[in-house]
Amino acid sequence: MSADEWGLSRRQQERLREVLRDDERVVLVAKPRERMHGADAFFNVLPGWVMIGFLSAVSYLLEAPWWVVSVLFAPVLPVALVMITGPMRYRRRMACSSYVLTDKRAIVFEQLGLWRSRCVCWPLFPGLIKKVTKDGHDVGSLIFDYELRWTIGKNVRRKPVPIGFLRVPQFEEVQRMVQEQVSAIPEGEAPFAFRPAVLSSPAPRLDAWGSPLAQQTGKCGKGSGPLLAFASIWLLFSICFLVVGLCMLHTEQRLSAEGKQTVATVLAMQSSSSSGRHSSVSRFPTLLFTDDKGLEHRVDYGIGTDNYPIGHQLTIVYMPDDVETLRIVKDEMSPGASLTLVGCLLSLVGGGVLAMAFRFLQKNNVPVEAGNVVRMG
Repeated sequence: MSADEWGLSRRQQERLREVLRDDERVVLVAKPRERMHGADAFFNVLPGWVMIGFLSAVSYLLEAPWWVVSVLFAPVLPVALVMITGPMRYRRRMACSSYVLTDKRAIVFEQLGLWRSRCVCWPLFPGLIKKVTKDGHDVGSLIFDYELRWTIGKNVRRKPVPIGFLRVPQFEEVQRMVQEQVSAIPEGEAPFAFRPAVLSSPAPRLDAWGSPLAQQTGKCGKGSGPLLAFASIWLLFSICFLVVGLCMLHTEQRLSAEGKQTVATVLAMQSSSSSGRHSSVSRFPTLLFTDDKGLEHRVDYGIGTDNYPIGHQLTIVYMPDDVETLRIVKDEMSPGASLTLVGCLLSLVGGGVLAMAFRFLQKNNVPVEAGNVVRMG
Protein backbone atom coordinates (compact mmCIF):
# COMPACT_ATOMS: atom_id res chain seq x y z
CA MET A 1 0.00 0.00 0.00
CA SER A 2 1.60 3.25 -1.13
CA ALA A 3 0.60 6.87 -0.94
CA ASP A 4 0.52 7.03 -4.73
CA GLU A 5 -1.90 4.09 -4.93
CA TRP A 6 -4.42 5.32 -2.38
CA GLY A 7 -3.71 9.08 -2.37
CA LEU A 8 -2.70 9.09 1.31
CA SER A 9 -0.01 11.15 2.97
CA ARG A 10 2.76 9.53 4.98
CA ARG A 11 1.03 10.43 8.26
CA GLN A 12 -2.25 8.89 7.06
CA GLN A 13 -0.39 5.77 5.97
CA GLU A 14 1.10 5.38 9.43
CA ARG A 15 -2.29 5.83 11.09
CA LEU A 16 -3.83 3.22 8.79
CA ARG A 17 -1.06 0.68 9.44
CA GLU A 18 -1.60 1.06 13.19
CA VAL A 19 -5.30 0.21 12.84
CA LEU A 20 -5.17 -2.57 10.22
CA ARG A 21 -5.02 -6.20 11.32
CA ASP A 22 -2.77 -8.79 9.78
CA ASP A 23 -5.68 -10.68 8.16
CA GLU A 24 -7.37 -7.55 6.74
CA ARG A 25 -7.31 -6.51 3.11
CA VAL A 26 -7.93 -2.91 2.05
CA VAL A 27 -10.67 -2.71 -0.58
CA LEU A 28 -11.24 1.04 -0.85
CA VAL A 29 -9.74 4.28 0.44
CA ALA A 30 -11.87 7.40 -0.05
CA LYS A 31 -11.55 11.04 1.01
CA PRO A 32 -14.33 13.57 1.58
CA ARG A 33 -14.87 16.51 -0.70
CA GLU A 34 -12.66 19.25 0.73
CA ARG A 35 -14.44 22.33 -0.61
CA MET A 36 -17.50 23.67 1.12
CA HIS A 37 -20.58 24.48 -0.97
CA GLY A 38 -20.30 27.98 -2.44
CA ALA A 39 -23.54 29.19 -0.84
CA ASP A 40 -22.59 27.72 2.55
CA ALA A 41 -19.13 29.32 2.39
CA PHE A 42 -20.62 32.71 1.45
CA PHE A 43 -23.17 32.77 4.27
CA ASN A 44 -20.49 31.43 6.65
CA VAL A 45 -18.06 34.31 6.09
CA LEU A 46 -20.63 37.08 5.48
CA PRO A 47 -21.43 37.79 9.17
CA GLY A 48 -17.72 37.95 9.97
CA TRP A 49 -16.99 40.52 7.28
CA VAL A 50 -20.05 42.54 8.33
CA MET A 51 -18.74 42.60 11.90
CA ILE A 52 -15.26 43.67 10.71
CA GLY A 53 -16.77 46.50 8.64
CA PHE A 54 -18.93 47.64 11.54
CA LEU A 55 -15.97 47.63 13.95
CA SER A 56 -13.85 49.59 11.47
CA ALA A 57 -16.55 52.24 11.05
CA VAL A 58 -17.08 52.57 14.79
CA SER A 59 -13.31 52.82 15.39
CA TYR A 60 -13.06 55.61 12.82
CA LEU A 61 -15.96 57.59 14.33
CA LEU A 62 -15.11 56.95 17.98
CA GLU A 63 -11.87 58.98 18.06
CA ALA A 64 -10.77 57.25 21.26
CA PRO A 65 -7.29 56.06 22.35
CA TRP A 66 -6.10 52.78 20.90
CA TRP A 67 -6.32 50.94 24.19
CA VAL A 68 -9.99 51.94 24.62
CA VAL A 69 -10.79 50.60 21.14
CA SER A 70 -8.87 47.40 21.91
CA VAL A 71 -10.76 46.80 25.14
CA LEU A 72 -14.14 47.45 23.51
CA PHE A 73 -13.62 45.27 20.44
CA ALA A 74 -11.34 42.51 21.76
CA PRO A 75 -14.25 40.14 22.62
CA VAL A 76 -15.94 40.66 19.23
CA LEU A 77 -12.92 40.47 16.92
CA PRO A 78 -12.07 36.77 17.63
CA VAL A 79 -15.68 35.80 16.85
CA ALA A 80 -15.47 37.60 13.51
CA LEU A 81 -12.15 35.94 12.67
CA VAL A 82 -13.58 32.49 13.51
CA MET A 83 -16.48 33.15 11.11
CA ILE A 84 -14.21 34.38 8.32
CA THR A 85 -11.85 31.41 8.59
CA GLY A 86 -14.71 28.89 8.67
CA PRO A 87 -14.26 27.60 5.07
CA MET A 88 -10.47 27.31 5.52
CA ARG A 89 -10.85 25.38 8.78
CA TYR A 90 -13.45 23.14 7.15
CA ARG A 91 -11.13 22.47 4.20
CA ARG A 92 -8.25 21.52 6.48
CA ARG A 93 -10.49 19.25 8.56
CA MET A 94 -11.73 17.46 5.46
CA ALA A 95 -8.20 17.19 4.02
CA CYS A 96 -7.04 15.41 7.19
CA SER A 97 -10.00 12.98 7.21
CA SER A 98 -10.15 9.72 5.27
CA TYR A 99 -12.38 6.65 4.93
CA VAL A 100 -11.12 3.07 4.59
CA LEU A 101 -13.13 -0.03 3.63
CA THR A 102 -11.58 -3.46 4.24
CA ASP A 103 -12.98 -6.96 3.79
CA LYS A 104 -13.95 -6.94 7.50
CA ARG A 105 -14.46 -3.35 8.69
CA ALA A 106 -15.37 0.21 7.76
CA ILE A 107 -12.88 2.68 9.24
CA VAL A 108 -13.32 6.46 9.58
CA PHE A 109 -10.34 8.70 10.34
CA GLU A 110 -12.00 11.91 11.48
CA GLN A 111 -10.38 15.27 12.22
CA LEU A 112 -12.32 16.89 15.07
CA GLY A 113 -10.27 20.08 15.39
CA LEU A 114 -6.88 21.58 14.77
CA TRP A 115 -5.08 19.06 17.00
CA ARG A 116 -7.74 16.42 17.78
CA SER A 117 -8.37 13.40 15.62
CA ARG A 118 -9.81 9.94 16.15
CA CYS A 119 -10.43 6.62 14.42
CA VAL A 120 -13.87 4.95 14.50
CA CYS A 121 -14.30 1.36 13.26
CA TRP A 122 -17.42 -0.68 12.44
CA PRO A 123 -17.42 -4.40 11.58
CA LEU A 124 -19.34 -5.11 8.40
CA PHE A 125 -22.88 -6.32 9.11
CA PRO A 126 -26.34 -6.02 7.51
CA GLY A 127 -27.84 -2.66 8.39
CA LEU A 128 -24.48 -0.92 8.72
CA ILE A 129 -25.65 1.93 6.48
CA LYS A 130 -28.34 3.73 8.47
CA LYS A 131 -29.03 6.35 5.83
CA VAL A 132 -27.84 7.50 2.40
CA THR A 133 -28.02 11.19 1.50
CA LYS A 134 -27.09 13.02 -1.69
CA ASP A 135 -25.18 16.21 -0.86
CA GLY A 136 -24.62 17.42 -4.42
CA HIS A 137 -23.76 16.31 -7.93
CA ASP A 138 -22.06 12.91 -7.60
CA VAL A 139 -21.39 13.63 -3.89
CA GLY A 140 -23.18 11.81 -1.10
CA SER A 141 -22.90 10.42 2.42
CA LEU A 142 -23.19 6.92 3.88
CA ILE A 143 -24.26 7.41 7.50
CA PHE A 144 -23.29 4.56 9.86
CA ASP A 145 -24.22 6.13 13.19
CA TYR A 146 -25.16 9.35 14.97
CA GLU A 147 -23.36 10.99 17.89
CA LEU A 148 -24.70 13.62 20.25
CA ARG A 149 -22.43 16.69 20.31
CA TRP A 150 -22.74 20.02 22.05
CA THR A 151 -23.85 22.89 19.82
CA ILE A 152 -24.48 26.56 20.60
CA GLY A 153 -27.54 28.19 19.04
CA LYS A 154 -30.68 29.56 20.67
CA ASN A 155 -29.89 27.10 23.46
CA VAL A 156 -26.83 25.11 24.43
CA ARG A 157 -27.86 21.56 23.60
CA ARG A 158 -26.65 18.25 22.26
CA LYS A 159 -27.47 17.67 18.60
CA PRO A 160 -27.27 14.38 16.61
CA VAL A 161 -24.28 14.55 14.24
CA PRO A 162 -23.85 11.87 11.51
CA ILE A 163 -20.75 9.65 11.49
CA GLY A 164 -19.65 7.61 8.47
CA PHE A 165 -18.42 8.12 4.92
CA LEU A 166 -19.57 11.75 4.58
CA ARG A 167 -19.52 13.92 1.42
CA VAL A 168 -17.74 11.26 -0.65
CA PRO A 169 -17.32 11.83 -4.42
CA GLN A 170 -18.81 9.02 -6.56
CA PHE A 171 -20.75 7.85 -3.53
CA GLU A 172 -22.93 5.42 -5.54
CA GLU A 173 -19.85 3.37 -6.41
CA VAL A 174 -18.66 3.57 -2.79
CA GLN A 175 -22.11 2.42 -1.60
CA ARG A 176 -22.04 -0.50 -4.03
CA MET A 177 -18.62 -1.62 -2.80
CA VAL A 178 -19.72 -1.38 0.85
CA GLN A 179 -22.81 -3.45 0.15
CA GLU A 180 -20.74 -6.05 -1.71
CA GLN A 181 -18.41 -6.44 1.25
CA VAL A 182 -21.33 -6.61 3.68
CA SER A 183 -23.04 -9.35 1.64
CA ALA A 184 -19.77 -11.32 1.55
CA ILE A 185 -19.68 -11.60 5.36
CA PRO A 186 -20.87 -15.08 6.51
CA GLU A 187 -24.22 -14.92 8.28
CA GLY A 188 -22.88 -16.47 11.49
CA GLU A 189 -20.08 -13.88 11.82
CA ALA A 190 -22.21 -10.77 11.34
CA PRO A 191 -23.27 -9.09 14.62
CA PHE A 192 -26.89 -8.10 14.99
CA ALA A 193 -25.97 -4.51 15.88
CA PHE A 194 -22.78 -2.69 16.76
CA ARG A 195 -21.83 0.69 18.15
CA PRO A 196 -18.14 1.66 18.52
CA ALA A 197 -16.98 2.24 22.09
CA VAL A 198 -15.26 5.47 20.99
CA LEU A 199 -18.71 7.01 20.47
CA SER A 200 -19.24 7.43 24.19
CA SER A 201 -22.38 9.58 24.01
CA PRO A 202 -25.74 7.77 23.84
CA ALA A 203 -27.08 7.28 20.33
CA PRO A 204 -30.39 8.97 19.47
CA ARG A 205 -33.32 6.80 18.48
CA LEU A 206 -33.86 6.48 14.72
CA ASP A 207 -37.00 6.19 12.66
CA ALA A 208 -37.61 3.72 9.83
CA TRP A 209 -35.61 5.93 7.40
CA GLY A 210 -32.55 6.16 9.64
CA SER A 211 -33.16 9.75 10.80
CA PRO A 212 -32.96 10.76 14.48
CA LEU A 213 -36.33 10.97 16.17
CA ALA A 214 -37.39 14.22 17.85
CA GLN A 215 -36.57 13.77 21.51
CA GLN A 216 -35.08 15.61 24.46
CA THR A 217 -31.34 15.10 24.06
CA GLY A 218 -29.71 16.64 27.06
CA LYS A 219 -31.13 20.08 26.40
CA CYS A 220 -30.02 22.46 29.09
CA GLY A 221 -32.47 24.03 31.47
CA LYS A 222 -34.42 27.19 30.85
CA GLY A 223 -32.22 30.26 31.06
CA SER A 224 -28.86 28.45 31.20
CA GLY A 225 -28.02 29.27 27.57
CA PRO A 226 -28.24 33.07 27.95
CA LEU A 227 -26.51 32.83 31.33
CA LEU A 228 -23.60 30.90 29.81
CA ALA A 229 -23.28 33.39 26.93
CA PHE A 230 -23.44 36.37 29.30
CA ALA A 231 -20.81 34.85 31.59
CA SER A 232 -18.47 34.12 28.67
CA ILE A 233 -18.72 37.65 27.26
CA TRP A 234 -18.30 39.15 30.74
CA LEU A 235 -15.17 37.06 31.32
CA LEU A 236 -13.71 38.09 27.95
CA PHE A 237 -14.21 41.77 28.78
CA SER A 238 -12.66 41.22 32.20
CA ILE A 239 -9.59 39.53 30.75
CA CYS A 240 -9.16 42.40 28.26
CA PHE A 241 -9.29 44.93 31.11
CA LEU A 242 -6.77 42.86 33.07
CA VAL A 243 -4.34 42.55 30.14
CA VAL A 244 -4.47 46.28 29.35
CA GLY A 245 -4.03 47.12 33.05
CA LEU A 246 -1.00 44.83 33.35
CA CYS A 247 0.58 46.44 30.27
CA MET A 248 0.06 49.91 31.71
CA LEU A 249 1.35 48.77 35.09
CA HIS A 250 4.49 47.39 33.44
CA THR A 251 5.08 50.77 31.75
CA GLU A 252 4.59 52.60 35.04
CA GLN A 253 7.10 50.31 36.78
CA ARG A 254 9.64 51.06 34.03
CA LEU A 255 9.02 54.78 34.49
CA SER A 256 9.52 54.43 38.24
CA ALA A 257 12.81 52.58 37.74
CA GLU A 258 14.31 54.35 34.69
CA GLY A 259 12.29 57.55 34.23
CA LYS A 260 13.29 61.17 34.73
CA GLN A 261 11.14 63.62 36.68
CA THR A 262 10.44 67.17 35.52
CA VAL A 263 7.73 69.85 35.47
CA ALA A 264 5.40 70.20 32.47
CA THR A 265 3.05 73.02 31.47
CA VAL A 266 -0.48 72.43 30.18
CA LEU A 267 -0.76 74.06 26.74
CA ALA A 268 -4.24 72.87 25.75
CA MET A 269 -7.04 70.52 26.79
CA GLN A 270 -8.76 68.23 24.31
CA SER A 271 -12.17 66.73 25.11
CA SER A 272 -13.75 63.49 23.93
CA SER A 273 -17.40 62.82 24.80
CA SER A 274 -19.41 59.61 24.53
CA SER A 275 -23.05 59.78 23.52
CA GLY A 276 -25.82 57.70 25.03
CA ARG A 277 -27.93 57.54 28.17
CA HIS A 278 -24.85 57.81 30.41
CA SER A 279 -22.73 60.28 28.47
CA SER A 280 -19.28 61.17 29.77
CA VAL A 281 -16.48 63.54 28.82
CA SER A 282 -12.79 62.59 28.86
CA ARG A 283 -10.10 65.27 28.83
CA PHE A 284 -6.58 64.83 27.47
CA PRO A 285 -3.98 67.59 28.10
CA THR A 286 -1.20 68.69 25.75
CA LEU A 287 2.00 69.04 27.80
CA LEU A 288 5.14 71.10 27.19
CA PHE A 289 8.29 70.15 29.11
CA THR A 290 12.07 70.28 28.88
CA ASP A 291 14.09 67.07 29.19
CA ASP A 292 17.42 66.61 30.97
CA LYS A 293 19.28 67.58 27.76
CA GLY A 294 17.56 70.95 27.53
CA LEU A 295 15.28 70.03 24.60
CA GLU A 296 11.63 71.07 24.62
CA HIS A 297 8.93 68.51 23.83
CA ARG A 298 5.24 68.87 23.17
CA VAL A 299 3.33 65.65 23.90
CA ASP A 300 -0.37 64.80 23.79
CA TYR A 301 -1.17 62.85 26.95
CA GLY A 302 -3.17 59.73 26.02
CA ILE A 303 -4.84 59.02 29.37
CA GLY A 304 -7.90 60.90 30.58
CA THR A 305 -7.22 63.37 33.41
CA ASP A 306 -8.86 66.18 35.35
CA ASN A 307 -9.78 69.45 33.65
CA TYR A 308 -6.55 71.42 34.19
CA PRO A 309 -6.47 75.15 33.33
CA ILE A 310 -4.14 76.39 30.59
CA GLY A 311 -0.71 77.11 32.02
CA HIS A 312 -1.09 74.74 34.97
CA GLN A 313 2.16 73.16 36.18
CA LEU A 314 2.29 69.35 36.54
CA THR A 315 5.00 66.99 37.74
CA ILE A 316 5.63 64.22 35.22
CA VAL A 317 7.95 61.23 34.79
CA TYR A 318 9.18 60.38 31.28
CA MET A 319 11.52 57.86 29.67
CA PRO A 320 14.80 59.47 28.50
CA ASP A 321 14.93 57.36 25.32
CA ASP A 322 11.21 57.77 24.54
CA VAL A 323 9.68 61.04 25.73
CA GLU A 324 6.26 60.02 24.39
CA THR A 325 6.09 57.49 27.25
CA LEU A 326 5.25 59.54 30.34
CA ARG A 327 2.90 59.68 33.31
CA ILE A 328 1.58 62.49 35.49
CA VAL A 329 2.74 62.05 39.09
CA LYS A 330 -0.26 61.85 41.45
CA ASP A 331 -0.77 60.86 45.07
CA GLU A 332 -3.70 58.61 44.15
CA MET A 333 -3.57 55.15 42.58
CA SER A 334 -1.96 55.02 39.13
CA PRO A 335 -4.13 54.28 36.03
CA GLY A 336 -2.41 50.92 35.47
CA ALA A 337 -3.00 49.76 39.04
CA SER A 338 -6.62 50.96 38.92
CA LEU A 339 -7.33 49.14 35.64
CA THR A 340 -5.59 45.97 36.89
CA LEU A 341 -7.66 46.02 40.07
CA VAL A 342 -10.88 46.50 38.10
CA GLY A 343 -9.88 43.67 35.73
CA CYS A 344 -9.19 41.31 38.65
CA LEU A 345 -12.54 42.06 40.30
CA LEU A 346 -14.46 41.67 37.03
CA SER A 347 -12.60 38.41 36.27
CA LEU A 348 -13.55 36.99 39.67
CA VAL A 349 -17.20 37.92 39.11
CA GLY A 350 -17.15 36.52 35.55
CA GLY A 351 -15.49 33.30 36.67
CA GLY A 352 -18.10 32.85 39.41
CA VAL A 353 -21.00 33.44 37.02
CA LEU A 354 -19.44 31.06 34.47
CA ALA A 355 -19.06 28.36 37.15
CA MET A 356 -22.71 28.85 38.13
CA ALA A 357 -23.76 28.52 34.48
CA PHE A 358 -21.83 25.26 34.01
CA ARG A 359 -23.21 23.93 37.30
CA PHE A 360 -26.72 24.81 36.22
CA LEU A 361 -26.06 23.19 32.84
CA GLN A 362 -24.80 19.97 34.44
CA LYS A 363 -27.71 19.87 36.88
CA ASN A 364 -30.27 20.10 34.08
CA ASN A 365 -28.47 17.73 31.69
CA VAL A 366 -31.02 14.91 32.06
CA PRO A 367 -31.95 13.14 28.80
CA VAL A 368 -35.46 11.66 28.69
CA GLU A 369 -36.23 8.61 26.56
CA ALA A 370 -39.12 6.17 26.63
CA GLY A 371 -40.33 7.52 29.97
CA ASN A 372 -37.09 6.71 31.81
CA VAL A 373 -34.88 9.41 33.27
CA VAL A 374 -31.13 8.64 33.10
CA ARG A 375 -28.64 11.04 34.65
CA MET A 376 -25.48 11.44 32.63
CA GLY A 377 -22.17 11.40 34.48
